[in-house]
Amino acid sequence: MTYCDLGTDCDDCGPFATSAPSIPWEDPSVVGPTRFLQAKDAQLRVRQALVPSFMNFSFAYTDPTADYDVSNHMEHGGVVERGISGIMYTLMKDRCIKKDGSRALFVDVGANFGWYSMIAARLGCRVIGYEPVPLFRSFYTFSTHINDLTGLIDIRPKVVSNERNKTMKMVVPGKGIWGTAGIEGLNIDNAIEATKEEIELPSVRLEDEIKEDVLLMKIDVEGWEWSVIEGAEGLLRNYEVQNIIMEYSPGVAERHGKWDHMLATPQMLVDLISKYGYRIGHIEGGRRYESWDEPLSALREVTVENLKYDIEDVKRNKEGKMGCPSPQELMKFGLWQSCAGLPEASNPRSFRSEIGHNTNVHIAKGASLGGPFLKLEGGHGILHPSDPATKYFQTNAANVGMGGRICKDLTPVVQVKHRCSCSAPEVCGEEQSLVAKAAAEGRIPQNYVLP
Repeated sequence: MTYCDLGTDCDDCGPFATSAPSIPWEDPSVVGPTRFLQAKDAQLRVRQALVPSFMNFSFAYTDPTADYDVSNHMEHGGVVERGISGIMYTLMKDRCIKKDGSRALFVDVGANFGWYSMIAARLGCRVIGYEPVPLFRSFYTFSTHINDLTGLIDIRPKVVSNERNKTMKMVVPGKGIWGTAGIEGLNIDNAIEATKEEIELPSVRLEDEIKEDVLLMKIDVEGWEWSVIEGAEGLLRNYEVQNIIMEYSPGVAERHGKWDHMLATPQMLVDLISKYGYRIGHIEGGRRYESWDEPLSALREVTVENLKYDIEDVKRNKEGKMGCPSPQELMKFGLWQSCAGLPEASNPRSFRSEIGHNTNVHIAKGASLGGPFLKLEGGHGILHPSDPATKYFQTNAANVGMGGRICKDLTPVVQVKHRCSCSAPEVCGEEQSLVAKAAAEGRIPQNYVLP
C-alpha cells in the first residue's frame, strides 16, 4: 500500500485530514490520486505488468474482490485482455516512432485504469486518453506518474460523444465489474453491482479535439460507441485513422429498448465501411497469444452483406415482427413460445446472430490492412448471406449456432432453436423435423433474405 502522490508538496505523503473543508475531494487532479482513493476508501495496489522486458511498467489497480474485471486480471495474471493486448502490441510496435522521429498518436476512449495507454506509451506513442470517471482516472494518473510517462500521456476528464458541451450523467458501480460504468448506467448488472455513484461531466466530440493522423484508436464505452464515431466524422474524413479497436455492444441498447441506439449501432459499422473505406474483422473471444511477438491470426470479415440484416432486424423488432410469429406447430416447444428473443430471433445472416451481449472488432485501412496486421478470411453469419430462405440449420466451419454458441456444448433441448442439429432424437427429434418442414415451406420468419 502506498500513501504518497509523488508530488512536490510534502503534505502529499502520509495520512491526511479528512476534515479540511477547502480540499475538493471529488477532483483527483487537485488532491492527487492517492488522497482521492483514500477519501473513497478504495484500495490501491501496484504490480509489474507481465509484458516484454523492454516495455516494463508498473500498473495500479484495486482490490480484485471489489473489481472483478481489470483488477482481478492484474492480481492473478499480471495482464489485462491478453488477446486484444497482443493485437495492439503488434499494431504499435516499431510504428510509434515515425521515420522523421516524431511520435505516432494513440487515442484511448474509455481508458479506464489506463492499461492500453501504458502499453502505447512504453512503445513510444503519444497518448490522448479520455477517462471521465474520477475513480478510474486516479489509478490511470497514478500509473502514468510512477512510470514517468507524464510527458507522453495526456489524460482528459471528459465524456466523448456526438454532442459538444452537453452535461452527461455517468453511473459508476461500487462493486462488481467497474468497467461497466457508462452513460446512464445502461450496462451495469444490477444483480451484482447494487451500490452506484452518479456523476455529471461535460461532453466533447473527437472531431473538435483531435486534428491529426492517428495510428490506433481504442473505443470501449459500454454501448456508447456509435456516439463516439458520430462525433468523429471530421477526424475520420480529414485525417488518417489507421486502426480502431472497438468493443461492439448491441446488447446494451437492446436491454433497455432504446431503438435509436439499437439502429445506430450496426449503422455505425456500415458507415465505417461505406463512408470511410474501412474493413472490419471480428476479434472472437478467448484468443490468447502464447508470445507477444506471435503473428496475428486472420479474422473473419464483417461486411455490409451481414450488417443489412442487423439493421432490418432492428426495424422488425421495433414493429414486433422480428422472428414472429412462430409456426403454430412449434408453440408446444418452450423456446418457440417467445418469438422475439435475442439473438435467437435474429436473421442468421446477420453479425448479431453470432454475438451474445457484446464482442470486439478490429477496424483498419491503409497500411494496417494485410501483412502482419489485419488479415481477413471468410465471412460472418450463422448462415452465409447467399444461403436460401429455406435453409435453417447451420453449416458454418466453426460449428456454432445462434449467439456464437458451440453446438456440441448445448443441451439437446436448446439445440434446434440455436440452429444446431439435434444430438438426442428422443429430446429434440420431433422439433427438428417440424422446423425443417416449416423452413422448407418458408414459414420461419427470421429466415427472410434481402436483395
